[in-house]
Amino acid sequence: MRLISLELNGFKSFAQKTKIEFMAGMTGIVGPNGSGKSNIIEAIRWVMGEQSAKDLRGGKMADVIFAGSATRKPLNRAEVSITFDNQDHYLASDYTEIKITRRLYRNGDSQYLINGNDCRLKDVLDLFMDSGLGRESFSIISQGRVEAIFNGKPEDRRAVIEEVAGVAKYKKNKDTAEKRLGETNDNLHRVNDIITELETQMEPLAQQSALAKDYQEQKQRFDQLDKTKTVLDIEKNQQQLQEIDHRLTNAKKLSVKYDQQTDQANQELNQLKQQQNRLSVTKDKLQNDLLIQTKQIADLTNTKSISAERTNHEKANLEQIKNRLAQVKQQLKDNQEKLIERKAKRDDQAKLIKTNQAALSQLKQMSVEEHQQQLTKQIEDLQATQVDKMQELTTVHNQKTYLLHNHEQGQKRQTQAGIELNTSQQKLSQLNQRQDQLKIELEQQQSLVTDTTTQLNQEQTRRKQLQTQYERQQKQWYQSLGQVQTIQARINSYKSLEADYAGFYQGVRFVLQHRQQFPGLLGPVSELLNAPSRYTTAVETVLGAQLQNLVVDNQQSGKKIINFLVANRAGRATILPLDALAHRSGNQSLLQQLSHLTGLEGLASELVKTDQNYQFILDYLLSNTLIADNLDHATIIAKQSQHRFRVVTLDGQLINASGAMTGGANKQQRQGLLARQQAQQDVSEQLKTEQAKVAELEAAVGKFDAAIKANNQLIEQLQTKLSEQQSELQTVAGKATLLQNEQKVAQRQVSALAFEVKQQTSEHTTFEQQLQENEQQDQQIASTIENLKDQIAQSKIEVQALQENASSQTSQIHDKEQWLAVANEQLRQQNGQIATLNDAIKTNNQSIEQLTEQTNSTITNQENQQQQGKQAGAQLADLQQAQAQTNQQLSQTNESLTSLSGQIESANTQQERLQELQRAALDELNEVNARHVRLESSIDQGMNRLAERYAMTLAEAKQDLSDLAPAEINAQLKLLKRGLDEIGTVNLGSIEEYERVSTRYTFLHDQQTDLLGSQQQLNETMQEMDQEVKTRFEASFQQVATAFAKIFVEMFGGGQAKLVLTKPDDLLTTGIDIIAQPPGKKNQQMSLLSGGERALTAITLLFSILAVRPVPFAILDETEAALDEANVNRFARYLSTYGDDGPQFIVVTHRKGTMMNAKVLYGVTMQESGVSKMVSVSLEDVRVS
Repeated sequence: MRLISLELNGFKSFAQKTKIEFMAGMTGIVGPNGSGKSNIIEAIRWVMGEQSAKDLRGGKMADVIFAGSATRKPLNRAEVSITFDNQDHYLASDYTEIKITRRLYRNGDSQYLINGNDCRLKDVLDLFMDSGLGRESFSIISQGRVEAIFNGKPEDRRAVIEEVAGVAKYKKNKDTAEKRLGETNDNLHRVNDIITELETQMEPLAQQSALAKDYQEQKQRFDQLDKTKTVLDIEKNQQQLQEIDHRLTNAKKLSVKYDQQTDQANQELNQLKQQQNRLSVTKDKLQNDLLIQTKQIADLTNTKSISAERTNHEKANLEQIKNRLAQVKQQLKDNQEKLIERKAKRDDQAKLIKTNQAALSQLKQMSVEEHQQQLTKQIEDLQATQVDKMQELTTVHNQKTYLLHNHEQGQKRQTQAGIELNTSQQKLSQLNQRQDQLKIELEQQQSLVTDTTTQLNQEQTRRKQLQTQYERQQKQWYQSLGQVQTIQARINSYKSLEADYAGFYQGVRFVLQHRQQFPGLLGPVSELLNAPSRYTTAVETVLGAQLQNLVVDNQQSGKKIINFLVANRAGRATILPLDALAHRSGNQSLLQQLSHLTGLEGLASELVKTDQNYQFILDYLLSNTLIADNLDHATIIAKQSQHRFRVVTLDGQLINASGAMTGGANKQQRQGLLARQQAQQDVSEQLKTEQAKVAELEAAVGKFDAAIKANNQLIEQLQTKLSEQQSELQTVAGKATLLQNEQKVAQRQVSALAFEVKQQTSEHTTFEQQLQENEQQDQQIASTIENLKDQIAQSKIEVQALQENASSQTSQIHDKEQWLAVANEQLRQQNGQIATLNDAIKTNNQSIEQLTEQTNSTITNQENQQQQGKQAGAQLADLQQAQAQTNQQLSQTNESLTSLSGQIESANTQQERLQELQRAALDELNEVNARHVRLESSIDQGMNRLAERYAMTLAEAKQDLSDLAPAEINAQLKLLKRGLDEIGTVNLGSIEEYERVSTRYTFLHDQQTDLLGSQQQLNETMQEMDQEVKTRFEASFQQVATAFAKIFVEMFGGGQAKLVLTKPDDLLTTGIDIIAQPPGKKNQQMSLLSGGERALTAITLLFSILAVRPVPFAILDETEAALDEANVNRFARYLSTYGDDGPQFIVVTHRKGTMMNAKVLYGVTMQESGVSKMVSVSLEDVRVS
């Protein structure tokens, strides 16, 4: 065999896939500290099955996966493969080449492969076992292994020889045998204990079994007769049940009939109510439509009135505008005439000025005579002008009189209009105040109508909800009444059974029927216990017939009952006198130990309740009984309690204290005394609950009925209130409409009067301007006349003066110049008056245009208002017709509602009558049903009796009936019952128990024999193993000791050494001492040698082992590190002596001497931080070259 190669991928510092091939001879692995040399050795150990992360220099196994570096990410997997040449089949395998692979993933998953096939770690370890190879063999030698040899105790060095001897598998087999021997001894002790216990049970069980068989013979005859009697009773009850079924069918049909009629009546009543609701909704809608139509009629009436008022107002405005237009046109005409007159006067004045200027020029040029003639001519002209001015002045005076008259009339009209305006404004203010009040009243009334309508809608919705709830509660009430009657029937049935003491044995029933004669009788056990429903089946199973035991206060009362039964030959009964029973209690310490077990419900005497006075009885009956949830847990609990308790499950499976198991299930569910008592309590509670529910539902029905009636009254009140409020709303709305019309008329009057006052104010301003202009004209004309008078006088004086003195011409010229200056000023004023008149004319024209436009606009508005009035009239007629139709529909709806109310009242009466019939039918049905239930209960009891006592159906029981008459059957039953009572209580399970115990005793006795044989065989096997180990150890020790003495001389160059056993007489535990004498020294213990000597001695011992137990390869990890240079050379030369035909040596070293003797050197470098790489050099090639 030879080591071919090692492949590393992701193992520690070998991030990249690296393959190392090994040649024959010595292969050296070198490199600086920390480069990863030892990782190669650890990879070999790891792939060969090493499981200790600590031995691989790690904290956890995942540390062998490459953890990453500064330039590389961590890997997720480490993989190492080692390949062997196995052509000589050194390893126990058929393969000629074996490749072992181990993978580890970072998530903890691992994988082993042999030649690519998945395998287990055990397969890898078994492959190397006793081969001298493997992770713990001496084929891998490290510096620590060397130190362990020379620093270890002699007993520790023993492992070196055991490895050579190959006794590992023998020691493993011995350990297995010792473990099996211990288990066999434990089993043997348990079997012995059980056999001893069974021997104490055998004799009493034999006696009980014989008595039980006698009891079974009589019981079998009794059972046959009892089955016959039960079958006859069942057939009689079944015949009666057929008759009751016929009555029940008729009662059900009648009940269904009335149910259907009631449902139909309810449906018809609901339909009538729904129709009433629909008509109420229609009525509400019609009332709302009527309210809307009334409001629309009022609005249209108001619109028509407003249109008429506006038409009249526009007509009045048109007249006023026309009058004003005529006035303005007259003013225009007057102003135009004045303008013509003013222009004529201006022209005259201009001509006069021109004449005087010419006269002045002539005066300055002409002679006195000529001047005199001219002045005369001038005087004539002036006089003519004066006449004209006097006429003009008269015209101005007439105009002033006209203006004053018109102004007086305007003042009167303005005053009157102001008074009327003030009155109209006050009236409008009052109307506005009244309108605000009516608006508030209208809003309040509308709010009241809205609130009432909302409340009415809410109450109508609430009525629907109440009606629905009422019908639902009523239906639940009827159902609950039926349920109460059904439950009452069941209770009556239970009371009937209780009164008849059904289910009790004859003797017990006879005593209970006469219990008033026995004041000391406290009752049967079943009456005194209160078992929760969860434990009823378990307690009934455990107690069985004991539930019918009679509890009395003392023995005297018990004697009295027994004497009574004997005297009447009425049967037998078991009596439990309180003053004579032995006290029993559970093993509390054992219970405490068992309390942690899964499935343990508790001690039966603690789970079942009773009065404190009867706790003694409860402890007596159940203090030795445990209750478990299922049979699996019960089995464990019985075993843990060492069968000191009987254990019963919730479904009635029983494990007796003896270990016997009783269980199974019947096809029909049995109702025992406790179950019937619990059922009666449950039904009674159910009745109370249902009765409370009936009372609650009845109260709820009454409450809903009262609520519906109150709701109907409230709806009627709200409808009346709504009608009154709607009427009041229409009244207020009508008042508001009329007031609004008055308000609009008053507003129009105020507007017209304000316009008139404004117009009069404007005319007054115009009058003042015209009066001022008239006065200015009067003054100007008067001044002109005076000037003319003065000019005439002056001219006359001038003429006289000329006549008197021609020398006065100069003075005349001066006067003329003065007159011309005044005349020019008057001409300027006249031009100004003409400009004023032109402005007035322009204003008159603009006023005429505006008034003309107002006239056209007023005419258009008047026509529009007339059109609106016509349209409002047409719409008003349509609405009044629609209102009449709505009133007619509302009247019809009210009549329909009145008719429906009568129909609903009649339907309610019919519904109440049907409900009475329904209740009567239900009473009949419940009565028949109760009788039916009692008969079924009797039949069920009979069926249960057959099923529970005999595990038979009625058909099966009919096949095994007695031919005796019923009277003979009763007589025979009494005799057999008396005989069975005389036998008393027997343990029927003792027959089967005795057979079971006998079978088990035989089986355990055979097991005891087998265990003793196994014990002897294991002891012999262990002795053989010890002898084999001794033989192999002694032979291997002698071989190693001889080789050690020889190789020591070679390694040290002289001296001597030997191996010594510390206990030669005890080869199984002896240790090994090393005695060495290096050249030039005396013999001494290993511990007294120098460090180098001890290391070389230990290496010598390892070489001795390799010489005795050659291996295909050996791995030396810095084994020679502690040697000096000379010893290193000896170490290397010794390795070289093996040559290529010897084992392969893989040496991790730092020493030059070792390197020089290697055939191939592998250098481990770390060129990249944290990543190891391999470099190989063939030293043979180097030496040759």
